[in-house]
Formats: sequence, structure tokens, C-alpha cells
Amino acid sequence: MKTGDFFRPTMASVRSALFNMIDVSGKSFLELFCGSCVVSCEALSRGAKEVVCVDKSKRALKICKKNLETIGKNAEVVHEDAIVFLKRHDKKFDIVFFDPPYEEIGTVKEVLRLLPKVMKENSLAILEKSKRVTINFEGYEIVKIRDYGETELVFLKVKKCC
Repeated sequence: MKTGDFFRPTMASVRSALFNMIDVSGKSFLELFCGSCVVSCEALSRGAKEVVCVDKSKRALKICKKNLETIGKNAEVVHEDAIVFLKRHDKKFDIVFFDPPYEEIGTVKEVLRLLPKVMKENSLAILEKSKRVTINFEGYEIVKIRDYGETELVFLKVKKCC
């Protein structure tokens, strides 16, 4: 396995809990660091109208495409680094889910800096992270945090200015 090709799919129990807390029906959904895109597949199966999956790993995206074929759904699959994607695109999404490698704190900070560019007003961003990692969410309102063993889901909205 090449460096940078490791991915850790979101556990089924965490996915189930996530989608029991959010309604994706009829909404646009962006998954950054999608890996095998199991979260995007779940969003599609729950009625998301548009899904974009982004990852820099060709190997992960190959699995992602197979997973989409298996469920018989379509999504836009983008082979690109998440930071580059955020810098280059300004399409707005209702929900953004991102699950970067747990140890890459600098990446999380950069994603948080760039995320408002692709979020609609009142959009929701959801970060899956290790609960051992502390992150400054300056500029964001923490809507809720849920723990699942080592994993933590942080639900965020961009703070309104002025």
C-alpha cells in the first residue's frame, strides 16, 4: 500500500447515528476525504439529491465507484486533494461531511478555513475526528458533539458575522 492510500471507513454504527440526526433528503451533500464513500452512499440511499465525493487516493476512489455501482446510485467522484478542491470550487452545499486522517490537524484547520466558501447559508458541516484531538473551531458555532468510542462527530455551522 502506498503512503497516503490508507483509509478508514466510518463505522456502520456511527453512520447510522449520523443519518438519524440529519435529514439529507433533497439536499446537496459533499464528502471530503471520502475514502470508500460509504457515507456518501448512505446519503444517496436516504434521498440526497446531489452528492460529490472527493479524495486524492485513486485506490479509494476505485472502491468508491464500486460501492456506488452496488447501490445503483450516481454521485460525482472527484480525484483531487480536498484542500485543492475547496480552493478551486465555489459550488455551495447544504451538508459537508469531512473525515480527514485523524493525525492531520493542519489539514483540518485548513479545511475549516476554506469551508465557508462551499457552504450555503445555514449549511451544516460535520467533522469526524478522534476525540483525543483538540481543535479550535473559531468562526464556527458548535451545534452538537457526539462520541462513539474513539470517534467524535462535531456538527458545525458558520457563525454569522456582525
